[in-house]
Amino acid sequence: MHSRTSNGLVAANDQPAETYTPNASRANYPTGGRLCKQEAPLIALLVLAGHFVHRGRCGDYTICQFGHSRYCCEPIVFHAFALRVGVCND
Repeated sequence: MHSRTSNGLVAANDQPAETYTPNASRANYPTGGRLCKQEAPLIALLVLAGHFVHRGRCGDYTICQFGHSRYCCEPIVFHAFALRVGVCND
């Protein structure tokens, strides 16, 4: 027989409680590749200057500001654009 609680609900305590074990080895969101030491500061400086930087799958970049966009197919072209805009000076 089940024991009754004070509010009249039947409580059966013969089942074990379900335990939650997080799986730390697998993320629940897609993870992308990390930026190298040369890319991260340039992207941050361009973003602070008001540009939008979209990183492509093949290591390419698209930089947008005020409705204009610039496609950079290689990191060296991306660095040259950052120099031309004036966000870095090396």
